[in-house]
Amino acid sequence: MEAKRKKDLKEMLEKMKDEKMAEIRQNASDLENVDSYRNDAGDFADTATNSFDKELHFELTEKNKRMLMEIEDALAKIENGGYGKCDKCTSPISLERLKALPFAKRCIKCESGKK
Repeated sequence: MEAKRKKDLKEMLEKMKDEKMAEIRQNASDLENVDSYRNDAGDFADTATNSFDKELHFELTEKNKRMLMEIEDALAKIENGGYGKCDKCTSPISLERLKALPFAKRCIKCESGKK
């Protein structure tokens, strides 16, 4: 892969990483707010809504943490020289796929189960 393209993808990954970290911080802050509202809940409906909100924020945080790990793995591969190669078949991952999903671990054939 050309150095320029790799640099562009690295910048994209770093931006995504920053965004995910900000989302995780925001979800943590929102979760604290849900907890404080929960203490003030007066009726069953409020308690149920607060419980739902808490679960939603927890799930969003977990999803963002998983994606952050994928992004960090891709950034490590850029540093180690393994970026852009399929984890399963070691073939190059297409540039189009990497532009769409810069932390892709598999080529489209392996991801779709065709290999």
